[in-house]
Amino acid sequence: MSTHRLSGAESDELARHVASLTRSGVPLGRGMEALALELPRGRLRTSFLDLAGSLESGQSLESAIGAQSHRFPPHLRGLAIAGARTGRLGETLTKLSGYIGVGDEIKRSLKLRLAYPFLTLLATFSIFLFICLVVVEQFKSIYKDFNIPLPLLTVGLLEVARFVTIMLVPGLIVAGIAVGLWILGRLALSDPMRRRLAARLPVAGSLWRTITLAEYCHLLGLLLESKLSLPEALPLAAEGVRDADFDRAAQTMARDVAAGESLGRAMSQARLFPPGLPRLIHWAEQHMSLPEVLHMAGSMFEARARAQAAIVGVIAVGACTLFVIFQLLVIPALFLPLITLISRLSG
Repeated sequence: MSTHRLSGAESDELARHVASLTRSGVPLGRGMEALALELPRGRLRTSFLDLAGSLESGQSLESAIGAQSHRFPPHLRGLAIAGARTGRLGETLTKLSGYIGVGDEIKRSLKLRLAYPFLTLLATFSIFLFICLVVVEQFKSIYKDFNIPLPLLTVGLLEVARFVTIMLVPGLIVAGIAVGLWILGRLALSDPMRRRLAARLPVAGSLWRTITLAEYCHLLGLLLESKLSLPEALPLAAEGVRDADFDRAAQTMARDVAAGESLGRAMSQARLFPPGLPRLIHWAEQHMSLPEVLHMAGSMFEARARAQAAIVGVIAVGACTLFVIFQLLVIPALFLPLITLISRLSG
């Protein structure tokens, strides 16, 4: 039996399948077994088969999930058990899949926005490297042999080519180190720690943090709708968004709330949330509408994340366009001195 916990994507897929089976009225045990046969070998298929076996043997869903507690993230276990107890398992897991899928959908959209400028930049940069390392040297020899006076644009190109030639090897070394560190991070760091580091990146970090805020608010609201207590729901929601900063802040907030402090005040002391959110939460606690306001805040952060993703896409396209325009200057920079040479020879 596998002892590894399901990843976020695998947990989301399991929740979607269980919600679909529950809504369709198909017995969970048989439905999970049939679905498992369609899945490739791996942790998700093993989890489906083990759950199906437990349910077919007469165990309740709560007992079956409890027996595999080492596999399922705590927030998923809590929601599945709460949904089974209230008879709203399908509805609860459908909402979970939708809320957790918000971040994935925004990230997919951003990747599509960045694909064209990235590929264009990669192609043009490769051409630029070839020009600097090979073509410019040939033209430089011609300029030197004929003692041609060089315009400022050509001088600038020669200096850029010289700089590229000098920095090529160090640049390749730095790129190799960066790739090695990325691979090492994927292997050695947990998903929450990687997401914490991603939130500190320039430009993209703000987007990652906003996505996490949207997911956290939605998930916390859903856990409270499922009748979990606030001290219990806070760390479970942080587990669901897989961010080490939120894990630490949620543990502190849960202790403060359990000690009798309001969530709004505990959230303001965490210094992880935007200043307006604790005030909104304080109002919600006074009016007994905390889950509804959390979902509203999650929708606001979701809209902000979409706007930030659009801005990142525009910045990427703008940077790519500027580089292409810069590269177009290479043609006159190379050929202006040759026009002068041809004029001399013909004169």
